[in-house]
Amino acid sequence: MEISLTKSQYKTLLTVVYCGEWMLNSFKTREDKMQKDTEELEQLLFAKAKEMGLSNWVEYDEELGRYFPTLRMEETLQKYLDKYDHHRANRPFGYMNLF
Repeated sequence: MEISLTKSQYKTLLTVVYCGEWMLNSFKTREDKMQKDTEELEQLLFAKAKEMGLSNWVEYDEELGRYFPTLRMEETLQKYLDKYDHHRANRPFGYMNLF
């Protein structure tokens, strides 16, 4: 499958994948299939960052052979994760208005 995205759409996709991966896996103490699957997808998408003009969001670690979010990306997206945590803590089963 091939999908054409603008830089803005790709950045939104990275945001959704990063935050979704964090929500699904950040609390886990051991690796499972979901974690493996989401990390594999994240790596696939991160690999296109330089090509899409977002090398300031994703960097490659030669030693580890993996892509990682940059501090800039993490700081930019942390506000969404903080909102999620805040709303989750205060309304664990209710509607969450994150935005």
